[in-house]
Amino acid sequence: MESLEKQLLWQKGQEILRGSPQLFIDVDLEADGIAGYGSILSIGAVALEGETFYTEMQPASELFLASNQAFCAAHGLDRDRLLQEAPTPEVAMRQFYDWVVNLSAKYEKNPIFVGLNAGYDWPFIDLYFAQHGIPNPFGIAGDDLKSMVMPLGGKWDWNDTKKSRMPEAIKPEGDFTHHALEDAQYQQKIHFGAVALYAARLHTMPAENDTAHGGNL
Repeated sequence: MESLEKQLLWQKGQEILRGSPQLFIDVDLEADGIAGYGSILSIGAVALEGETFYTEMQPASELFLASNQAFCAAHGLDRDRLLQEAPTPEVAMRQFYDWVVNLSAKYEKNPIFVGLNAGYDWPFIDLYFAQHGIPNPFGIAGDDLKSMVMPLGGKWDWNDTKKSRMPEAIKPEGDFTHHALEDAQYQQKIHFGAVALYAARLHTMPAENDTAHGGNL
């Protein structure tokens, strides 16, 4: 059971994002390699009000990194099973596109891709949309949650983006399961918490003019 303090912090972050002119969508994927040398095997996503998307898909290539493939297989994404049971990448990406576009229309906001290590997930998503002739509904850039979390540790230290070193206030109980939807939902709590912490710190900072003039205005 999450503490009441954390639940209130996440609610505050969600409330702030509701007021944004964009629609932030937390996305996770599981893949057996890197973009251009491997395949997406599943995508999970959760939007601001809890709307979810999940799909598995067939491997698109014979290329993969052995360690990544073994890791995915150990978490339920067996290559042979996916080739037999999962939709093709084109069908899966079209479904993902439709889900994002429908949400964008519902809220009348442009969608923003949020990844916890967007540097890994975003190139895959962008590449797959391009390969299948589907416009990327997120545009040309993703929002990297790791970069957002880094300064919250009080230092400019990339190691603070590791989950083990994130501020305790924003960390959910449990851990990533490496199921793409479950991980997107877990990531969203970190996202909400980080937004709320930023807002709290900005609220306590002196105004620029106050600082410049020693508070005597």
